[in-house]
Amino acid sequence: MIHSHSLASSKGGASHRHPAGPRRLVTCWGRWVIPATLSIAAALVIAASGPAGAQTKELDQAARYDVLRIKLNASVRAKTPKETLAIIAEMRKLPQGVQGELIFFEGHAHYQLKDWDRAYRSLVDYLNTVGRKGRNYNLAITLYINTERALKASRTGSTERDRASRAWAAASAAFDREIKAREFWKEKAVTFGGPKDDSAWTMARRSNGGFLVAGTFHQPEDKKNKRKESRSLGIIALSRDGRMAWNRVILGPADDGAVRSATPLPAGGFLLGGIYRGFAVAVRIDKNAVPIPNHAGNPWVNAYASAKKGEAPVVLRSTKGTIIAVGAETVTKDGTTTRLPYTLRVAKDGKTLGKTFYSGNATRFRHDIADAAALPNGDIIAVGEARTRDPEDTGPGMGFLLRVTSEGKLVWAHRTPSQDKSDVRYSAVVPTKDGGLIAGGHQGRRLLLLKTGPDGRQEWLKIIGYRDPLPPPAKEICTIPSLPELITEAHKARKEPVPDADRIADVREMACPSQTPFLSVAAIVPRTQGYLVLGFQGRGKRKNTDIRLIAINNKGKILWDKIFGHDGFDLATSGLATEDGGVIVAGATDSMGTGGRDFLMFKVDMQGNFAPWRRLGPPASKTKKRAARGPDSTPGAKSPPRPKSAASPPPSSSSKSEEKAKAPEGRGESKQADTPERDWTVPASGQSGTPGGEDPEDTSIGSIFGSIFGGRDPKGPARPEDRK
Repeated sequence: MIHSHSLASSKGGASHRHPAGPRRLVTCWGRWVIPATLSIAAALVIAASGPAGAQTKELDQAARYDVLRIKLNASVRAKTPKETLAIIAEMRKLPQGVQGELIFFEGHAHYQLKDWDRAYRSLVDYLNTVGRKGRNYNLAITLYINTERALKASRTGSTERDRASRAWAAASAAFDREIKAREFWKEKAVTFGGPKDDSAWTMARRSNGGFLVAGTFHQPEDKKNKRKESRSLGIIALSRDGRMAWNRVILGPADDGAVRSATPLPAGGFLLGGIYRGFAVAVRIDKNAVPIPNHAGNPWVNAYASAKKGEAPVVLRSTKGTIIAVGAETVTKDGTTTRLPYTLRVAKDGKTLGKTFYSGNATRFRHDIADAAALPNGDIIAVGEARTRDPEDTGPGMGFLLRVTSEGKLVWAHRTPSQDKSDVRYSAVVPTKDGGLIAGGHQGRRLLLLKTGPDGRQEWLKIIGYRDPLPPPAKEICTIPSLPELITEAHKARKEPVPDADRIADVREMACPSQTPFLSVAAIVPRTQGYLVLGFQGRGKRKNTDIRLIAINNKGKILWDKIFGHDGFDLATSGLATEDGGVIVAGATDSMGTGGRDFLMFKVDMQGNFAPWRRLGPPASKTKKRAARGPDSTPGAKSPPRPKSAASPPPSSSSKSEEKAKAPEGRGESKQADTPERDWTVPASGQSGTPGGEDPEDTSIGSIFGSIFGGRDPKGPARPEDRK
């Protein structure tokens, strides 16, 4: 590209002595010449005139024109394009006008100033009117080509700026809406907890219409009082209007204490399943969280299997009244070590009735049980994952479903193989009114929902992908290179404030995440119009997750899909339907609270919008009778009560299978450790909504089940008559 040129020194532009006459000055405007005497006079005028045309008005038009020519020649030599254009503008006012090489000088001056549009017009005019006869024809051709390229680039740049401006406006507005919704959720959600990690894992209805939330209380180390860091089985009781009534720690401190399941009992107490000092435990407590006496007169605590930290042992009560613990345990059978599913049946007084392992050809696999539920007819359904125990087999895990009677007899068991070489795992299950079940989990990095009939055969299956918090129009900024520069240019062109670099980076980070997405199901809650799926999703590592609530009807159709969360770890683990059609959601969060992770609670209405903390009783019965309603006043006006301590010694075992296992530390102690004092927050009322999502298409994977524990039909589950 040519940026400058000594135009006045082109051919014929040098000063010389004419052989036949007086001295003349030859210019670059063709063959026109100016006598030397006139040039000297013009020079004197130039020296005294200052700006172009300041004192040339006293001259006649011909002299004025010649003076401007001399000035133009000097301006071109000095490479001052703005002055050149000013002189040419004065020349256009005279009768002689701008012709010939003057048109070129005008185009070149615009070129030097990068005024591509005007340069282009002047050069086109020069080439069309003067053509090949012009002294600067070849140079004009070069400048024309360069100008044409610059114009094209300029127009492309303008288009990119416009595109960037539109995309930025959409992304910025969507970002603000998302942040506003997240801040509102953070303001209205309720947290309970101390300075360390406290997590809620399960909920249960209290007999007075309130509810119980249980999980882990994490106590930090206190060197002054010689107290070690610990995790305990923690419980919070809330009234019908969401006020905390009390909180308890049972079984004392441990390294791994956690309540993972809670079932209300007819007498008003609760049946808890959890982990304590390396064991899966079943604990029966009264309505005040005090373990009741068992058949031997000791606290009703049963350590029924070894357990690893983070496992989710489930203890529940069948509709026939039998207490059943469900899990998976590593066993050695016929010289083969594997991990098998089992059920442990316990009488109401805590006495062990029997433990059953389910093997068949399952010894080839390692099993994990994540959740279990009691079916209407008294059977128990458990779900989890199965993997081959061959160390050389790196194949994906398979979803696992197991159905047994309340007496422990196998009904059927199935594995769901992967359809895309990714892991399949069921992490939640809920019974349906028709005797079937809905299981939820994930297939690879997608959410998975499965509905089966009573025989375990698939009725529908739904695969749901990751949902971006910002809509597609906002994501257009992800494909625009040099986005900050283009946004800056666009705002400056409109004379608007330029957004700072941090905001551009924040918007782009939310709209264009690069980490791999993941999502799964934590729980499924029955409700009036179907079920509420409590899912979670995130990208990259699981230190930053959002809560995803998906409402479905009985046929699996998505009614609404909403995301809740802030800027940290937010997880929904359990929920209870309320009498007004809403759902109370519990879980854990480190986006807010008093430090680390805290118990998290909030309520949504039938449409997934925030709802006030009121009418928290059970759903209306079939007879249309409702439980007494709680007050509609906003809770939180009073200070929360101080924590109390529940006296209960560590567990005591009575089953033969437990005698072989190492008892938890401290068995036989009668003194209960004090509950640490905790700084609890109280609920606040609020109501809002967040945008819903699209309804993903149903995905069927056909006949994916096979009987694995001795069912007579190799293509399906064991027949009902085989149960006898």
